[in-house]
Amino acid sequence: MRKIFIALLGFFAILFAINLPVSATEEFPDVGPDYWSYDAIMYFKDKNVLSGYPDGYYRPDQEVTRAEFATIVTKALGLRNLDEITFTEYKDIDENHWAYYDVMLGSYYDLIHGTPDKMFYPQNNITRLEVIMVIMKALSIKEITEQEALEQLSVYKDAADVPYWATLTTGKAQQLGLIVLLPGYEDYILPHKYATRGELAVWLYGMLQRAAIQPSEKLEPEPPKGPRKAEGYIIKNVIFDDNYAIIPAGTKLPLGVMDCWYTKTAKEGQQILTRALVNFVSEDNTLLIPIGSEMTGTIDKVSVGRTLIKNSQMIYRTENLIDSNTRQPVAPFKAVGEMTPKVREFTHNPILQKIGFKGFKGHNFYTHKSQQVDFILLEEVKIDLNDNLKIIQ
Repeated sequence: MRKIFIALLGFFAILFAINLPVSATEEFPDVGPDYWSYDAIMYFKDKNVLSGYPDGYYRPDQEVTRAEFATIVTKALGLRNLDEITFTEYKDIDENHWAYYDVMLGSYYDLIHGTPDKMFYPQNNITRLEVIMVIMKALSIKEITEQEALEQLSVYKDAADVPYWATLTTGKAQQLGLIVLLPGYEDYILPHKYATRGELAVWLYGMLQRAAIQPSEKLEPEPPKGPRKAEGYIIKNVIFDDNYAIIPAGTKLPLGVMDCWYTKTAKEGQQILTRALVNFVSEDNTLLIPIGSEMTGTIDKVSVGRTLIKNSQMIYRTENLIDSNTRQPVAPFKAVGEMTPKVREFTHNPILQKIGFKGFKGHNFYTHKSQQVDFILLEEVKIDLNDNLKIIQ
């Protein structure tokens, strides 16, 4: 089965098959287009943030050290100016270490830290929880309560593995859609698992998407004025009218469905939550709908597969954009998305696959947490670019 691109998409199951600006340069032999984080890896390869080894391989399953992560995250954020920073003293890393200056940059910008006894441990592998702490430090975010954080994390089977001191930050990361779920482990945070080079690209892409909207004050002391620029999923045919942008009805928007559903048990009328897994931008990269924006709605229709007669189907309908803090509707957002079962790979012959799939009908399917579904706007969306991207009713 073709693996899904997960971000901060949800990544990031964060970014899936969304249209990231992918480089046309040579690929890594061990990271093909079917690899779950291929798009993010190729994006950062094109930006010279991530690179392969001398043998040309990327090694996506290799774990990442704290020194390597410091270098990658400072490159991704474009933090290369050493002239005005204050250097931090660590006992176990000095100017002779290959990552010294990136560690200094990361420490100055409050992204990475050592221990109270001034140790950095550059050779230690970095955990997924540590990655969460770093990417959230790159952002300016509104705090949430402990109860809200616990509610956010309750969807995971290993939520109890998140240390108490990290609950608020991890809960906020979940609220913003910035926890990268690994294929096959969509119900687990895996906070103490070491992060790999493959998933790291998805974490960083989600961070950059959100940092384009709300960077930390130290990264960008003065917020940008007027329309903001970002990279993400490009929406064509956007109409600009002074300080407003209009996304016309009929536009396709890939959204993540944030709950698991099975066609045999799902019921019409059940509530759903969808989320923008990346920034939605115009062709000139004007930010329209930021990553993490959430819409509520319902299951509009569900059909169970019937043997030799028809396959199953699920149709979702969104109704309202909600405020990420109050969880209350703030503007109408009417769109419809449809899912049908995928062709199963029971043979290496693609023609026989399709014949067998269509001939033996009756397939039912699951939707997984953060799974991408293409929604079609039923009504135009008008956005005030000068008022925090407010959608005008």
